Amino acid sequence: MNEVDAPRKVEVNGVEYELRPGPIRQSLSDDAPMLWGFALRVFQGEEELGVKTVFVGRVSVQTTKPEALQGGMQDLAPVLYDLGIKKATEQLKAGETGNEILFS
Repeated sequence: MNEVDAPRKVEVNGVEYELRPGPIRQSLSDDAPMLWGFALRVFQGEEELGVKTVFVGRVSVQTTKPEALQGGMQDLAPVLYDLGIKKATEQLKAGETGNEILFS
């Protein structure tokens, strides 16, 4: 684990959650990857509440930080995790703490 995939704490409505991202997988293709995915485990204290399976599309990266697409995974991973955690935090604000699939 390094700084990029380290657990992140977020506070939503006075409740602190810890989001623990898993390894990133990318779509297989002869062309540039169009989709990446990873599991994001949601904890409140020591209790695991659910797993958000996050998929991030190339267009989301392109509109957020296009230069990350030109580098390697060391440039891309922080953007993917940030987008996924942002989406998961939105769901936590909506009261969705359990398992679900998220697209960004």
